[in-house]
Amino acid sequence: MRSLTIPAAAAALLIAANAASLAEVKQVPYPAVKVQLADSYKPDAAFERMQRAFADAVAKKDAPALFALVGPTFVWLSQGDVSDQFDFGGDALQNFKVVFGFREFKKYVDGGVSDGPYWDILATFAADKTHDIATDTLVCGPTDASIADDNAFESAKQKINADDSVEWYFTLADTPVTAAPTGGAPIGRTGIVALPVINTYPAAPAGQAPPPPTNLQVLLPTGKSGWIPISAALPLVTDRLCFAMTPDGDWKIAGYDQAQ
Repeated sequence: MRSLTIPAAAAALLIAANAASLAEVKQVPYPAVKVQLADSYKPDAAFERMQRAFADAVAKKDAPALFALVGPTFVWLSQGDVSDQFDFGGDALQNFKVVFGFREFKKYVDGGVSDGPYWDILATFAADKTHDIATDTLVCGPTDASIADDNAFESAKQKINADDSVEWYFTLADTPVTAAPTGGAPIGRTGIVALPVINTYPAAPAGQAPPPPTNLQVLLPTGKSGWIPISAALPLVTDRLCFAMTPDGDWKIAGYDQAQ
């Protein structure tokens, strides 16, 4: 059940998974797809302390230290609703362990997950610094964005012949776009918009898995393609990890929201 699609994993698998559909994307002008960023969260001292503890536990693969950061009300969501895989008979830690591959679904002992635990996924969440205020009590990351005009988005997808398998990333601020992934001549700039991804860099060696990407080739509304650093953008659809403050003032991992 390794279906986590956080940014690094999504980008690393992007080309291998979608090569056929990406090859059919038309590089023609299309309506700009503006997005509205969620309200960002400025970490307080307690949140920063939790982030350091989270990153340290993951870096050391210290399971007991990690589990101590799981809140008593951890909930497993899917697109904002309680997941049909949420184990109502188990406690918060039970569900956390299943989500991140420490134990199998509906099993109450650790182990048995072929590629678990998912320390690489946890490492990406631990490194993320883009959190937003999801509710009055929840802070989640990576930060979220919503399409400003659904009709414009549909028109853009039709214009470039992009089906649902094409990944869209949104830029977080004004971003330069270059002709090559490692620099080169500037070909334009992009604001806070969603862009279809048509390639990643570096490429995968023959017969090997793709390396972690550093740059994305995106199609601009002008119809030109260019490169942006992956650090400047996030997937429009991605899994999120959420945090909440306990009554004693400590931040804990409070939820996991699965994108699809």
